[in-house]
Amino acid sequence: MGPKPLGINEMPWLKIFRSVSLALAILALVGTIVGVLIAGKPAAGGFLTGLALVYLSFAVGIMVVIPAEKKSMKAAAAALAAMYPFKIMVFTGLLVFAPIPQDFRNGWLLTGAVLALVAQLVIETKIISKQRILYFDSVG
Repeated sequence: MGPKPLGINEMPWLKIFRSVSLALAILALVGTIVGVLIAGKPAAGGFLTGLALVYLSFAVGIMVVIPAEKKSMKAAAAALAAMYPFKIMVFTGLLVFAPIPQDFRNGWLLTGAVLALVAQLVIETKIISKQRILYFDSVG
């Protein structure tokens, strides 16, 4: 009959966090090695900086949704929606004002960020799409 539908407090956020963390650690290692071999330290630094910004944004979102979901799925969705513009402002501010070395601000930064985001979204989609999720809250 398949897996039991998920209810409140049952979304696989920790599984998503572990899976994305592992994938991005591997991506960081591979991207750094490739960057150093192709274009030296600035490429590796740029790649890691872009990847780190995406990972921090992802981790903040997970840290916000887990406590919110304990209240209800509606609260979790609201927390994620409210967090999105905040993360955009904070991470845009980091890109503009953080003391990122100028030689790290290159195409490798964008490459690291894009690859990290794609990996994150693919993993999240794959894990969540395998769940049977109730589309309403029984509480709240």
